[in-house]
Amino acid sequence: MLWLHMGMPKTGTTALQGYVRSNADQLADVGLRYMEAGRRRLEGSTRLAISHNIIAFHINQNQHPMDPFREMMTREYEAHHDQTCLVSSEMFYSCDLTKLAQVFTEIPSRELRITFYCRRYSDFFEADYKQRAKNGRLNSSPSDFVRNRLDRIKANPQSYSFSAKLAQIRQSFPGVQVIPTLYERAEMVRGHVVDDFMAQVGVPLPEGGAIDRPSNPSQSRAASEAFGVVSRAIGRRESRRLRRRVVDDPVMVRRHDVLEPDERAWLDAFLTAEDAPFQQEFFSDRPQLFSPVELSEEEQAFRRDTAKEYDALRRASEIVFRMALET
Repeated sequence: MLWLHMGMPKTGTTALQGYVRSNADQLADVGLRYMEAGRRRLEGSTRLAISHNIIAFHINQNQHPMDPFREMMTREYEAHHDQTCLVSSEMFYSCDLTKLAQVFTEIPSRELRITFYCRRYSDFFEADYKQRAKNGRLNSSPSDFVRNRLDRIKANPQSYSFSAKLAQIRQSFPGVQVIPTLYERAEMVRGHVVDDFMAQVGVPLPEGGAIDRPSNPSQSRAASEAFGVVSRAIGRRESRRLRRRVVDDPVMVRRHDVLEPDERAWLDAFLTAEDAPFQQEFFSDRPQLFSPVELSEEEQAFRRDTAKEYDALRRASEIVFRMALET
């Protein structure tokens, strides 16, 4: 069996891939093969990447055929078809699925499974905003970005809905079983994406394959925007290095600080309604697709364009700029 793991982005994909790569030998002993095809550059590099993003880069950056990847994937799968084989990249979620399917055309559809984690719409919106901010990729004010993005979602809900993604997958991979999973930490096996994913594909965790289970705290919007200034000024690599440092200051760690409460409620309700058929097919036993979110009093009072939020950005910027100057 070959499992094609497609993310979605911001659902612990890197943590899963890091665990699988670091414990490849132990996992092989219990029946999991983390496929090398697609993790090695076509020009013959000996280094194996953490993920199969190389395939997605090939799809996105040129019009060359997928034949080399298909040939490598087919050969490796034929040699290890008696194991649980894994291909993983969160970039697959948004790439050209028709071209991606060409990599797996020689693998029988009955031996292929496609899976992805579904993250709450508002939580993904927040995580995506912060990632763009940290990389210095916001070209407008925070509120302009949020309102423009919400308007685009309202006009074209298929850009965010799981129902639309499912239809794209089925069109590109006819006859392949698709198994979506909700990214709800409280409902995951032992509360961690690695334990949860391994249970889903039926591979026991090996002895000695330790998992760093505590999740990374969510950086605040203010911290993300401050790191974005560093990214634009001295480069994303230096910004990423600084972000790895732990800063014990509440202004640097915060959740639910991108969407205002009424925006969050609207987005979740609007897309939940759009995904009613998706829920009925895969999660019909749930009263609603995602569990309700209980916002604290402070989170309920959150508004972006206030003196309090501008002061948070000032304080976060001072911390980040001091970090940059200390290096």
